[in-house]
Amino acid sequence: MSTKRSEGLEGKRIIGIIRHYLPRETAGYLPAFYATYYIFEYAEEHQLYSKNEVLHTFETDTVVVKRQITFDQVNKVLGTDMELLTFLNPQYKLKIIPVIKDRDYTLTLPKFVTGSFVSNEAQIYAYAEEEDAKREKPLPKYFEANDRIRYRVRSGDYLGKIANRYGVSVSSIKRWNGLKSNNLRVGQRLTIYPRRPVASVNTSPSTQKVSSKKAAPKGEYSTYVVQKGDSLWLISQKYPKVSVAQLKEWNNIWSSKSLKPGTKLKIY
Repeated sequence: MSTKRSEGLEGKRIIGIIRHYLPRETAGYLPAFYATYYIFEYAEEHQLYSKNEVLHTFETDTVVVKRQITFDQVNKVLGTDMELLTFLNPQYKLKIIPVIKDRDYTLTLPKFVTGSFVSNEAQIYAYAEEEDAKREKPLPKYFEANDRIRYRVRSGDYLGKIANRYGVSVSSIKRWNGLKSNNLRVGQRLTIYPRRPVASVNTSPSTQKVSSKKAAPKGEYSTYVVQKGDSLWLISQKYPKVSVAQLKEWNNIWSSKSLKPGTKLKIY
């Protein structure tokens, strides 16, 4: 066995021994760091090679959002890419752009898409309103955090997770609460001065009812062949009194990935 490999195995054994004695946050970082180190050290043996990526550059622009919308709703109308929206707007962790009084929230888009957003802004908001009205479980509602909040530690919490949620640093939380270590206990109360709005989710039992699947209607129907660039919302606009929800039910479509050019949809 090579010297490098034996050293690696010994290091792994040591981490396994001490991991249970480390703070939760550190215990998570060490294996991840060691795994990354191992990949770099033995990449050639496992035939792992870097990929030459071609970087495509483009100009971006921002638009001020006038109602709460999700990345998915923007994507459905404009045909943008979810991964691109997430990359350009990392500040929206829940992929939701909130609207709060006296605050401007912007969406960053490639410049060649910004014009489409402005031209279709009314349709985007109308589609968002229609989709929100059909949700059994409402989207998280954003509200401005007070100057100070009291946070109750839950199972699975650690300082880094809490700090990221409120846009503050771990050192700040420790300073505000006089903490000497990163250790937390379930039920512990922390004083936090948030730097970002907080999302509140309604988790009452009434919002968690599961709807029964509706059977497709019987009778005559027309057939629509999906074209490139189509979305369920755009197709619904071509037929009076037909909603996106009805298209999903009639054709057993529950994911936008199922909507491909050439797919035949039943329209009742």
